Amino acid sequence: MNPAHTTGAHGAAVYYGDPGAPHVLRVFLELRDPGSRRMSEGLLDTFREGADEGRFVVRFHFAASIDDTAGGSGSRRAVAALGAASDAGQGAFLEYLAALLAAQPFPPGAEDRFADPAVLLDVAGGVDGLRSADFDRKVTEGTYVPWAGQVVANFAEFGILGTPVVRYDEEDLAVGGPDGTPVIGPAGFLRRIAA
Repeated sequence: MNPAHTTGAHGAAVYYGDPGAPHVLRVFLELRDPGSRRMSEGLLDTFREGADEGRFVVRFHFAASIDDTAGGSGSRRAVAALGAASDAGQGAFLEYLAALLAAQPFPPGAEDRFADPAVLLDVAGGVDGLRSADFDRKVTEGTYVPWAGQVVANFAEFGILGTPVVRYDEEDLAVGGPDGTPVIGPAGFLRRIAA
């Protein structure tokens, strides 16, 4: 079973916006990765505005390399919770994505808080209208954990070695430096996609 607003093999990408938009913005990230958090803080609102204007559809792809290297299941569990949020609507998904990244455990390998459904539900409580009996059940029971495994497996097919990566149609846009600091802001991003 795949969540709503998913596309591709096994529904492995969650989309925001109109799937028929003229361009595709692929965003590759990991929920336990500080670089992904910084990218979200700087650009997620811009991605949302562009999709809302119909300029592109955003497809989100999620990795779980920190689960594999530092141990735990927090990245996968958080992706599964995002699936439940996608069932509640595209806006709920995007707001929950931002909330999870803002609540990211640090350092990423120190603890695996996102593996705890109670933590995922607590973060969801900050997203207006997201918590419901249906959402809570899906998170607590791990309804979308198998789907999250497919999402992570699909990520590997892109050959991307680190997150975050932002790809506009077929062009990769540099969004983070070697130390994870942002190298492009909203204005720079908009200039790049207008070129």
